[in-house]
Amino acid sequence: MTPPTVLISDDEPLLVSALAREAKRSGLVCVSDTTSEHVLELARLHQPAVIILDLNQHQDGRDLLAQLKKDPATRDCKVIILSGVEDQFTRHVCFELGADDYEVKPFDPTFMTRIARLATAVTHSRAA
Repeated sequence: MTPPTVLISDDEPLLVSALAREAKRSGLVCVSDTTSEHVLELARLHQPAVIILDLNQHQDGRDLLAQLKKDPATRDCKVIILSGVEDQFTRHVCFELGADDYEVKPFDPTFMTRIARLATAVTHSRAA
């Protein structure tokens, strides 16, 4: 079975690199975008089990989340929102738009372990 894929979209290249390194150590295939301009295209092409999506990028993360959840090719991807701000209203909006989780930066060291478990579960359910 092919390892699960995770798509990371954040406008902080150092954070993307760190997350990609951790994803690979966790046995995941990693695809990334530091501009937010190619998230939909990459998600359609790679069909990631999990998408890690920063809210504050060139393209608003809430808009991207809504587009991902409306698109038949990507609506089943699990989307984890990253944000630098703990804001209950924004968190609520993201969950209403279909986010599967909402993580505030800086996140704890077990973040990628949780992502790897989720990605593996999604990949196994897709194969069943």
